Amino acid sequence: MQNLGTKRLETDRLILRRFVEADAESVYKNWASDDEVTKYLAWETHKSAEDSARYVDFCLDGYKNADFYQWAIELKETGETGGNVSVVRITEDGAAELGWVLGRALWGRGIVPEAAEEVMRFLFDEVGFSRIYAEHDIENVKSGRVMQKIGMAYEGVLREARKNNRGVVDVAVYGLAKENFR
Repeated sequence: MQNLGTKRLETDRLILRRFVEADAESVYKNWASDDEVTKYLAWETHKSAEDSARYVDFCLDGYKNADFYQWAIELKETGETGGNVSVVRITEDGAAELGWVLGRALWGRGIVPEAAEEVMRFLFDEVGFSRIYAEHDIENVKSGRVMQKIGMAYEGVLREARKNNRGVVDVAVYGLAKENFR
């Protein structure tokens, strides 16, 4: 495995790229300030544009590290930043946990599966991860559907395993080994 950091990736409809300072306003406006979007997430809803600016600064600082993976999801059609895909955790045995968030105005358009599949291609083929997995609050069935759409297999439920904006919750785990990708 060779960590390569957050490289620019593209799909038919999306540009997956590093955040830039100018994204802070879109982060706040399009998803981070929406309680419905952040309901199942581990980080609190942003109360101000400054909260989103701090998040973007966190990403800018993180990009100095080859094992930091945070992509802004930019729609080619509009140039708008509507969400992000990230590697939440890297394990010692060569696995990566994916996470994502998308603004409510973009839900139901297949954007997260499209972005996540391209990120998985990069992580498997270029970086060399052996396994990619994701977890979701069992109440967040839409996130589970994304995991199924991108080829991940259901692996089970971890009881009271994570804390998010709803409290301590059970999480469903989905995963995919490199040899089963595509």
